[in-house]
Amino acid sequence: MDAIEKIIAFIEDPHTSDIEREKALTKLNISGIGDAELEEKAYAFWHGYFAQNIEDILSKRLVLISHMLPDVVLNQCFTDVFNEYVQRKKDLGIDDIKKFWGW
Repeated sequence: MDAIEKIIAFIEDPHTSDIEREKALTKLNISGIGDAELEEKAYAFWHGYFAQNIEDILSKRLVLISHMLPDVVLNQCFTDVFNEYVQRKKDLGIDDIKKFWGW
């Protein structure tokens, strides 16, 4: 994980204080990295989170908030992972998500 990905993970962590999150967002803003690249990295972060936690997400009523992605993009990311999960489960005929993701 590179430095930018670590900052994104820190920003998206629900346990990060608002003050610390604002400092991290400021660092990203002055880093010179384009918005498209930041959104791509934030999307990759959420894709990994959803893939790793899909069963918990499906079995619980979780409210997920991104501080870097618009709701529509976050929802699309979840939809993409969910569709991959359903298709792979159907193709492989397995119920164990860990086998699906290769853990």
